[in-house]
Amino acid sequence: MLEVMKTTLNIYQNYGGDSMMTLLVMAAILYLWVSEERREVKILFVYLVTGIIALFFFPVFSYIAIHFFLDSQVYYRLLWLVPMGMLVAYGAARAVSQIETRRKRIIMSVLFVLFMVRGGSLIYQNPMVTKAENLYHLPPSVIAVADVMHVEDRDVKAVVPSEMLQFIRQYDASILLAYGRDALVDGWNNNPLYEAMEANPVRSYAITDYAKQQGVEYIVLRTGTPVVGTNPINKYEFSYLTTTDNYDIYIYDRAEFAEEKKKEYESLIDPDRVDNYTRTE
Repeated sequence: MLEVMKTTLNIYQNYGGDSMMTLLVMAAILYLWVSEERREVKILFVYLVTGIIALFFFPVFSYIAIHFFLDSQVYYRLLWLVPMGMLVAYGAARAVSQIETRRKRIIMSVLFVLFMVRGGSLIYQNPMVTKAENLYHLPPSVIAVADVMHVEDRDVKAVVPSEMLQFIRQYDASILLAYGRDALVDGWNNNPLYEAMEANPVRSYAITDYAKQQGVEYIVLRTGTPVVGTNPINKYEFSYLTTTDNYDIYIYDRAEFAEEKKKEYESLIDPDRVDNYTRTE
């Protein structure tokens, strides 16, 4: 149980990060426990929240949750049940309202805001946040690849590089994926096609064989991805279709729409293009 308690505490610390929000939540709970008189508010912001936090740290519950119906990577989501923003805002507003003079209330409000700002971080400094380049707020390469794969009035199934998994269906829900963003989480992925796609080099037989087993009609590879095998990809019923935004797109020859798509893009094929393929025995 000691190990479980350490794991739970570590999850809580990682959840709070460098923010002061978790400390402010605890301060708000203590303040409202003492000062709040309305029963319905106390039930919502004190008793219920305290129960959720106590349950989160209760070693028997955390052990069962982590080992049987959740895992250590998503256990923190239990804390999503705590209305942190509402709780801190209400606690701060109530504390400021108890101050007698208007001038002091303004000063305390400004100090509280500054404390909140100082305890957080500017989201635009996050390296994962980039300036939007289109109305969809998605990487342009995702849109370009999705437009190539789209077939009017029907769903298609594709396998794409890992960096596209979280975006492509936001743009076009008719594109089904062999695996989703869960594949990016350690311990969640059990799809051999993902391992084959992310291998370096990629083995032509492996990705095409797994793709056919899972009903995939498009294979998308990063341009320049080294491919090895007894035969190149196009010998396994996946023909090269086109390249867009540094991604090579292959189409399954037996797909109902394959011939139509090939005719659509045949004029765009670079006659000097050479596959990055190495033959192996």
